Order: sequence, then structure tokens, then C-alpha cells
Amino acid sequence: MNETVTEVRNTRLLTLTAGLIGAFFIVALSLLFWGIIRAPAILDRDDNPRQVEAERRIQRGQILDRYGVIFAQSSGPPDNLSRTYPVPEGGHAVGYYSYQYGASGIEEGFDALLRGTSSDLWADFWRRQRHLPPIGTDVTLTLDANWQRTAVEQLNGRTGAILILEKPHCDSDETICTTQIRAMVSQPDYDANEIDTQFERLGDDQDAPLLNRAAQGQYQPGLLLQPLILAAAVEQNLIRPDDPVSDPDRPILVGETLIHCSTPPPTNANWIDVLQHQCPAPMQDLGDQLGTGGLDTIFNDFGLLTDPFLSIRTETTPDEPLKNPVMASIGQDNLSVTPLQIGLALTALLGDGRIYPPQLIHDPLTIVDGQLSIENALINSNNKQLLLASLDEFEGIHEHNVQVLSGPGGSLDSWYVGFVAGETADT
Repeated sequence: MNETVTEVRNTRLLTLTAGLIGAFFIVALSLLFWGIIRAPAILDRDDNPRQVEAERRIQRGQILDRYGVIFAQSSGPPDNLSRTYPVPEGGHAVGYYSYQYGASGIEEGFDALLRGTSSDLWADFWRRQRHLPPIGTDVTLTLDANWQRTAVEQLNGRTGAILILEKPHCDSDETICTTQIRAMVSQPDYDANEIDTQFERLGDDQDAPLLNRAAQGQYQPGLLLQPLILAAAVEQNLIRPDDPVSDPDRPILVGETLIHCSTPPPTNANWIDVLQHQCPAPMQDLGDQLGTGGLDTIFNDFGLLTDPFLSIRTETTPDEPLKNPVMASIGQDNLSVTPLQIGLALTALLGDGRIYPPQLIHDPLTIVDGQLSIENALINSNNKQLLLASLDEFEGIHEHNVQVLSGPGGSLDSWYVGFVAGETADT
């Protein structure tokens, strides 16, 4: 009897012991899972108050213009830093940073550098163990704050964009060749200092103030394509600049509107006159001769069919394939371009006939915007100078001012391109 009771007690004790050991094992596994394996995911949750506190302690680097003027900085108490923008005209290129709504512009493109994200895992580990906030690196842009302000003043609240590019140049070793951006302005815009309170309203605004029209706004180019198509046709020996052109001012129909030359051409006109007086009819004849394949090649060579690679967003909605070469030759078919695309394409008239990638970061050590993109010159020197000289000139500025019928309602869009001779060229 006593032996039976003892055996029962021992069995119960063993069962209880096994249960306790199993429970401790489950707790240990749970601690391992939630404390180590799932810890990063828990820390990264948006509703984690520690994440918010840690974010407010990050000393993001400054964003500066080419002369050291501060576009963006972090200020306030060390445990509650906020992002401020002393020059709101930095606009879409500088962008905004918000813990709640993310980032845009350079704030987004160089977020890791600005927030001090380290590739040295050991140093980052010890920083975390000491509970020290990361300190970001400053980023210097090619933009000029004064030019940004002037561009905003010139737009004066009108919907549109202004882009100012330097003449393409290479570094001393000629290993990196770029086109620096001196100003990039889009209207309507926003005040990055108020992004947390205004973001939802800005997102619902039909005027799309969050859209960077200089880099992502898509517009029909119209006769802005004239210099590019004529340059390619001359290079392919399809025409010569001084070839006679018959009846250049004959009207053409775009939608329901008859279009002539913008100004009356001379009686004995040539292709230079066609460019000077913006005559669409001869361009349609040339487009018919080139066909969709020839025009596609030209547009692709000049970078109009691809998004430029830049440290800010330049992605656009892909265009449908060209359907009508006659209309495509006057920029009224399916092709739409951004100011950045057309600005870079036209820089081929200024430098050595090649197109170079855009550069928005001033420090050559952090250039990520690319190198020489086209091996051979698209335009030789003689043709380049001839085409450039054929444009209207005012106070040393070669101008190409084009109005384009756009959309089913036939609204009128305006393009203005100016070229300044010298070390820098404004496009």
C-alpha cells in the first residue's frame, strides 16, 4: 500500500517537474523569438514610441546650396529635433522630410547619408549600445539659392517650371562628365516647413503641388523638337541647312486649328529659315520621310524616351508608341517630355554635341548621377553652331520660344528655351 502511494506521488512530481520545465522552455523560446528574432520588426513599427523618440534625436545633415547657403537643417533641443527649411524656394529639388509622411527630393534620395546610416556594422552596434543618436553628413547641391528665389519670382504663381542648366563639363581627368543643375523650380509648390500640417490637403489638391513639374511634369513638345530633328537630319545627310524649301508657310491642321509659321518666312526659304520662323509644314514633310522608326531613333538618341537618372525622382508615365510621324515631327503625336529631358537634349547644341547626365550633388565624391552616356557626338561642331546661330538672339541670349496646342480642348502651353554663350549656359 505504501509503495503504491509513493509511486503515485513520484509520478505526479515527475509530471509536475516536466510541466514546469516545459513551461520554462516555452517562455525561453518566447523570449528568444520576441527579444531577438522579432526585435527589429517590433522596433520598426510605426506605433512604437521609442521609434518616434529615436527619430527625433537624429541629427540629420544640412542641405546646402553651392555657396553654403542652408536649404535644410535640424534644429531644436537634442531630444526633440525638427527639420526646418530657411530657404523655402529650395522647393521640390530639396524636398521635405517628415517622420509621418516620409521624404521627397534630396531629402529622400540621400536619406541614408543625411541621417548618418553607417555601413560599419561594428561602429553602429557600439553606438546603439551607448544610446547615442546618429549624426548625418551634410550634402551640398549644385543649386544656387539666389537663382532659386529669382526663378520663383519669375513664375509669380503661374503653373509651370523653370530649369537652369550649366554648359556640360568634365572633371580634370575627363572621367566624369555631367550637366550641373543651377536652378529647378516647379509651381505650384509647398512650404516644407508646414508639410506635417498640410500634407493631406496638398495630396488632395487638383493642382498637384507635390509634383515636381521640372523633373516629372509631362508636356507635348511641339516645335521645340525642331532643332533636334533638323540636327539629326543634317547629320544623316537627308538635308543640308541651305537646301531650298518650297512653300514653307502653307497651313497645316492640328485638331481643329490651322497652323502657319510663327513669323512670315522669306520667299526663297531654306531649312535655317524653317527653324527661325518655326514653320510646321516642312517639318511634317521631313517627318514623313523619316517615318516612325527614324523619329524613334532620334528621340531615343536625344534621351527623350528614357527617364534621366538623377538623385531625385524623375520617373514618368511611359508614352504610347508613335503612331503618326507627320504629327510626331511637330511634337503633336504621343510623345510627351519633361523640362529636364528637353533641357538635357538641347545641351547638345552647347557643348561637344553629346548629352551628359544631370548633376544635382556638388561634391564629386558623391556623384551618383552617372557618367558620359553617349559615345559619339550627335551634332558636329559646324552644324551645332549653325543651328544655334539661327535661333532668335536678344542681348546675347539665343532664344527658342514655342507655343503648343495641348490636350483635347486645345489649351495652349508655352515653352521658352534660352542659351547663353560662355562658361555656363542657361537652358
